[in-house]
Amino acid sequence: MNDSVTAGPRSTLGERFKTLAAETPPPAEALARARAVRIPWGHILLALLVTRAVWLAIALWGDHSYLHAMAQFDGSWFKGIMTRGYDVEARGMSDGDAANWAFFPLYPALLWLVTLGGQLDPELMGVLLSNALLAVALGLGCRYLAITRPGAPLLLFVWLAASMPYSFYFSALYSESLFWLLCLASLIDWRCQRTGRVMLWTLLLSMTRATGVFWVIAMGIELVARLRLRAFAELWRRPDWLLIGVVGPLGLFLFMALLYHRTGDALAFSHVQISWGREMGNPLTNLIEGLSYWQSAPETLRPAWQASMALVGVGLIGWLGVQRRWLEMGLAGFTLFVPLATGLDAIPRYMIGMPVFVLALHDLLTRLPRTLAWGLVMLGALANLWLVENWYDTVFWLV
Repeated sequence: MNDSVTAGPRSTLGERFKTLAAETPPPAEALARARAVRIPWGHILLALLVTRAVWLAIALWGDHSYLHAMAQFDGSWFKGIMTRGYDVEARGMSDGDAANWAFFPLYPALLWLVTLGGQLDPELMGVLLSNALLAVALGLGCRYLAITRPGAPLLLFVWLAASMPYSFYFSALYSESLFWLLCLASLIDWRCQRTGRVMLWTLLLSMTRATGVFWVIAMGIELVARLRLRAFAELWRRPDWLLIGVVGPLGLFLFMALLYHRTGDALAFSHVQISWGREMGNPLTNLIEGLSYWQSAPETLRPAWQASMALVGVGLIGWLGVQRRWLEMGLAGFTLFVPLATGLDAIPRYMIGMPVFVLALHDLLTRLPRTLAWGLVMLGALANLWLVENWYDTVFWLV
């Protein structure tokens, strides 16, 4: 009798975890789902128009230039790369030890193209470019949801991504929108096993941001998690998988070659990070120290807030792991912990710049009652308006 009593809850708990495990459809079925989904383009455009119109109204009310605000901070670095290329020597910021080597070349190259080589206003064209890239990325996000989360509410995802806190980065002259597009395209084609396309997307990812290189590593984590030791034998039967591992980081290597030609230092993109106070350390130590500010110096908002956002990221990574979404978990883990090892600055930006964090948040919202889920999205949109106002006031902790 005792055995039967204790076995019941264990079985129930096991069944609950089993129901959380994500489905991995065969490539043919994934492709069929991708082609069958009806992407809500009308809602995507409406969400972008409504949210951006509100942000513009806040700028006008505060007597700010919307376009200039969207091109400040890192946007000015991207504009500089577009107009004059990469610096030969460091000269930026107050100490004169910063340079634009930290910013990868694909986004400024696209900015150069849409401005017709600098003939059109880079601020206007940059805002239009970022929002156009985001619109396509949201369409791809809906397609990826249809493949990996059939039946998931697409409109909730669209409005969440368009209005959530820190979503204004997607309208700025920043590479977040481009990174989203390339990352979601690579995830879709990986699920459909269109490996030739995956090679292209991953190469472009590693030309967009340093975190793009982690895609290939996360792919290896998924293969080992799903196939275990058979993954190594399978690699020899799937040379296209090996080629992804070779081609994916080529974008970074090309950038390194460019920097070596320009500065004599192939790792200048990494070495220059010290100008922003970034030095390699222990991510756990940085996290704990940041959280301690809530108790020791609650008036010092920046490190405490950044650490709290990192803690949210850890929770979302764990949630992806519980669902056995290994590729998404790997991408999220590398995106959070590698920057966290160098400090707390810009942690929220790193998180929102990687779409799998938003997918994990969307997963959680879909498990809530519909009214509550939409209410939380609206609450996040209102919180974002406060962040937007601070952005216009050039508050540095939002960089």
